[in-house]
Amino acid sequence: MNGGAGAPPPAPPAPRHRMDPVERTVRLVLLVGIGVSVALMAAGLGLGLAHAAPLPSGVVALAELPGGLVRLRPAAYLSAGLIALIATPFLRVAGSLVAFAVEKDRRYVAVTAAVLAVMCLSVLLGKA
Repeated sequence: MNGGAGAPPPAPPAPRHRMDPVERTVRLVLLVGIGVSVALMAAGLGLGLAHAAPLPSGVVALAELPGGLVRLRPAAYLSAGLIALIATPFLRVAGSLVAFAVEKDRRYVAVTAAVLAVMCLSVLLGKA
């Protein structure tokens, strides 16, 4: 029975969700963070292929990273891409913390601060 008299009318389309400024900012931080990470890693892979270099077995030390980027070392670009990838959620949570503080939402400030503290402790206490 296609479109017969007994068929119910089609459901109205669901209303579109409109993102508030905080949601848009968080979305932008995540998109830019992932984009920067992918671009750095792709550059590292491209440089490695161009120099016929093997894939690195470890990461470049943070102190050596700027020099490695200037010298176009593939491992430095791959390491920078990983740092960008890892930093993205931290920036998102820190941005949310600021947004909740501006809105004076104490409960979400406390919860977001606790999440950020756990994230920071996991990095500080983790083995590199």
